[in-house]
Amino acid sequence: MTRILLHPGFHKTGTSSIQHFLWHNRAVLAPHAVPVLLRHLKPVVRMACRYSRYGNPADLIDIVDGMDAAIKQAEPRANQDIILSCEGLLGHLPGWPGVDSYAAAPALLTYLTGYFQDRYPKAQFDIVLTTRDPDSWLFSAYRHHLRGQRMTLSAAEFAATYVEAGNLNSDVNAIAAALGGVSVQSLDLSVMRDHPLGPGGAICSLLDLPAKVTASLSPVGAGNAGPEQSLWQQFLDLNRSDLDDRAAQAAKAELARTTDLGGWRQS
Repeated sequence: MTRILLHPGFHKTGTSSIQHFLWHNRAVLAPHAVPVLLRHLKPVVRMACRYSRYGNPADLIDIVDGMDAAIKQAEPRANQDIILSCEGLLGHLPGWPGVDSYAAAPALLTYLTGYFQDRYPKAQFDIVLTTRDPDSWLFSAYRHHLRGQRMTLSAAEFAATYVEAGNLNSDVNAIAAALGGVSVQSLDLSVMRDHPLGPGGAICSLLDLPAKVTASLSPVGAGNAGPEQSLWQQFLDLNRSDLDDRAAQAAKAELARTTDLGGWRQS
């Protein structure tokens, strides 16, 4: 392979749309690139999440074996580029218990960069980080946590508590500084949405694909959108209720099911 493109997030920056696009178009991309996604990376993501929460390097002791297994499962050929897209490689989304920022990201990406430089020393290695404006990121993260955990903060309280985590451009700079000469670039969600093929197309444009391949890529609809106000208010009410954790989670799961929350809407 000649190129490895690592897209590790950030969370809530169109990552689900990008990953759905890559998987949906994997046959079209196959002559040139192979996607490596969460389905391949679950053990590595579990390590990254533990590290983001506790900061213990011992939690990353098996990261090489985990990455080897992920690459083996994806089965890239010698003539294919690799494009990895998985925000879980940065650990938990800030706002998760014990995680208030992306402070673990430079170390996690240093480990991953070292892995690829060791395994594929002749390949071009690039990191692309996707970002969005702080206010919309904070609100998107807030809605995500309302669904995923027993968060009882209001939107304003969440934004005030995690305001520093919303400054993703600062995290981009910290990561670039930690990685020295490694190519690190960023794409803002507002720019990616303007691409004719959406965020996934914007990422694929970095691969220098032949024009005929790009013309054959199919757009995907919007997916994994956060709940609308009426729904996230119901989640907040359930989180603040007297229900035990299991009952509250079951009620939220039923709400998500009946409203098709996170479902993909085709273009």
